[in-house]
Amino acid sequence: MIRLLTICSIVIALTSCKFKGHVETKYEEPSSPVIASVKDSGMPCFQCHSYEKYSLDKAGIFSHAKHKSLGVHCNQCHIIKDHKESNVKKDACNRCHNLTSFTLASSGMPVTFSHQNHTKKATCSDCHPKLFLMKKGGAKLTMDEMYKGNSCGACHNGKKAFASTDCTKCHAKMTSFNKDITYPSKTMSSVVFSHELHTAMFKCDDCHTKLFKFKKGGSGMKMDDLYQGKYCATCHNGQSGFSVNDCQRCHK
Repeated sequence: MIRLLTICSIVIALTSCKFKGHVETKYEEPSSPVIASVKDSGMPCFQCHSYEKYSLDKAGIFSHAKHKSLGVHCNQCHIIKDHKESNVKKDACNRCHNLTSFTLASSGMPVTFSHQNHTKKATCSDCHPKLFLMKKGGAKLTMDEMYKGNSCGACHNGKKAFASTDCTKCHAKMTSFNKDITYPSKTMSSVVFSHELHTAMFKCDDCHTKLFKFKKGGSGMKMDDLYQGKYCATCHNGQSGFSVNDCQRCHK
């Protein structure tokens, strides 16, 4: 009986030491982050979180569904920190998509936009889709909207970035300013307007679009309007500039 108790005590002691050693074993983090396979386990975040609100697949808007189907994981694009922060990595999109510069040529003064320059200071979500859809030409850009603080004007307000009224910053080749504009008349000689002369004295937003639209003939200007102090007569009132009543100054 004593021998049996002694044997049991030894077995219990050895077993206790074994479990104690197992508890004290420290887990070491892997040298590189482990990304669960979509095919095997699904995307890590959506194992617990509902995927429903991220399932939208619409043209011009980032599609989680499309990227998930290609095997892209949350932590490949997002900074997952302390289970709270989930900001998009600045270079996330450019890792797969070659974001090059492109030219907007809808007006007579083309603008070259550089994704690379902008992603150095902003993340994709700062602009898309809050200000612009993820599709070239998906948003109709007008200077009026920019002056109101929309589209590019949300940042280019003279505080966060140079003002949208500083035209030469974007329109490097302002070809429309290098030539005179001729306005024909049925009863008198044509009027020749010089952009070059006026831009030497005024800024673009002094006239556009307070007085004139960004399109020749788009404002529907008539002499009767000028006599009422509109359009050119805002300045050509005999004080700031010669009076519109001095016909030969324009109809030479």
